[in-house]
Amino acid sequence: MTRAVPDARTRLRGLAAAALAALAAGGGSGLSAQMPDAWVLVGPDEADYRLRLDREVAHSGAASMRLEARGNRRRSQWVASVQMVDATAYRGQRMRLRGYLRADDVDSGGLWVRVDGILEGKYAMLALDNSEDRRVEGTRDWEPRDIVVDVPPEGVTILLGAMITGDGELWVDDLTFAPVPADVLLTTEPEIVVTDQPYERPLGVFATPTNMDFEREMEDAMESNRESNR
Repeated sequence: MTRAVPDARTRLRGLAAAALAALAAGGGSGLSAQMPDAWVLVGPDEADYRLRLDREVAHSGAASMRLEARGNRRRSQWVASVQMVDATAYRGQRMRLRGYLRADDVDSGGLWVRVDGILEGKYAMLALDNSEDRRVEGTRDWEPRDIVVDVPPEGVTILLGAMITGDGELWVDDLTFAPVPADVLLTTEPEIVVTDQPYERPLGVFATPTNMDFEREMEDAMESNRESNR
């Protein structure tokens, strides 16, 4: 289904630009030395949350990605961790983002994937799954979560990561992004949202997903940005 973008959806487009700005600034939280390499925090309530590398809690290995609220209690507040990936290698394929989540007193948390691209020269959101019907709530030990989306031939960039809404702490570890057979069911029905804006491919997009096990710490945000453009 294709439709024009309504006001409620216009904020989704800003995530790509916000991710680039956060990376160039050394990470949205200002604590780049404690952040996982290649990941940034974006969203309307960024000041009320923190993204960091956690070396005390992990599903496997030595670290995980941790999103935590700074004492807020409103369910309307939310942020997302994000990494942008070039969609070229994944066009025409059904892809699955799989990862493990752990929660402590979380109002709502989950993985998310968005595919952006070009339709008739205009910017379009070609797929979006934010795990709305499969969210983690409350306090939970490590559990696997999946998102399955199709990457259309018009896809240019893929945004992926995790989201937290309201209060609590959410850990993410051992993410994978890989093709699956066509008979694997999509986790949400595709909905194409077209804007009236020309598409401008952002810089700073990684060729393939990187640091999905969160073992690397961000040491130099600008260097990370430069590496993603090589």
